[in-house]
Amino acid sequence: MTVREVADEMPGNLFHVGYALPARKIEAFMVPSFIELARERGIDFIPIDISKPLADQGPFDCIIHKVYGPEWNLNLNEFSKNNPTATVIDPLSAIQRLHNRISMLEPVTQLNIPKLSIPSQLLVEDSDSLKSVEIPTGLKFPVIAKSFLADGSTKAHDMQLVFNHEGLAKGLELEPPIVLQQFVNHGGTIFKVYVAGDYVKCVRRTSLPDLSKETMGKLASDSGGAISFSRISGAVIAGDDGTSNDNSGEKLKKPAPEFLAEVAKGLREALGLHLFNFDMIRDGEGDGYLVIDINYFPGYEKLPSYETVMIDFFLNVKKSQDLKKKE
Repeated sequence: MTVREVADEMPGNLFHVGYALPARKIEAFMVPSFIELARERGIDFIPIDISKPLADQGPFDCIIHKVYGPEWNLNLNEFSKNNPTATVIDPLSAIQRLHNRISMLEPVTQLNIPKLSIPSQLLVEDSDSLKSVEIPTGLKFPVIAKSFLADGSTKAHDMQLVFNHEGLAKGLELEPPIVLQQFVNHGGTIFKVYVAGDYVKCVRRTSLPDLSKETMGKLASDSGGAISFSRISGAVIAGDDGTSNDNSGEKLKKPAPEFLAEVAKGLREALGLHLFNFDMIRDGEGDGYLVIDINYFPGYEKLPSYETVMIDFFLNVKKSQDLKKKE
């Protein structure tokens, strides 16, 4: 008898988790080995057809999702209203906050954690404003131009490094509205911190290298004021799988675990989210850290032993749900 057949004979022992995810995420995250291991530990993953009412599918004790659109929003809201004991991960309103590169970072400034901040930013709403924009106090060239919307699309990852007003005036490749974010030297390293409930995992990835004034001047002259690049973070730094020692310089070392746990907890509570990661860099001009981006339901499958991590997460969701039912 297979694991599924055994589990199906004990439906009361299963925690039913419906998933509504893009095809590419299903392919990467919901792999057969993960689904099988989850069933062995009492978690039953059920694919959701987003074109049909959730009331006609399931039953669901929990729903995870990363699809967007008015029809899905109505479908999910109707399910939540009719199934108050079910857990939806995560609330639509909380996720939508991360689709805006200004509002996503606002909670960081409210945490009041020493040595934690965000880069100076400026929202430019249209092309005319871009050509005549005045850089306010606290923001100086070079700046990184990013799409205002962070909706997971390919364009949302397109960025440009802008060195001067000429680079802005000639017209960027990005379509407004855009965000101009202060560029700081940060040791060519970005820290991606994955959060899944109480679980916190930091990995290092390569980023833009530090730039001297001479290099920036040459790049500005050769490029006409702006250089395009896509996806600021790159390959995982060698030795970051936990199997070798961190022998890099001080600025390349991971932040202290206690600091990461404090930031993750603060953001989890402020954002009202269970599944997210945040990108953080070391401020090359100081001794603190800057959060530069926050993403919903990131690629956990990139982490070692992600299956166990995520199954433990869902078991904790079940435990919390069971406790609430007893109250």
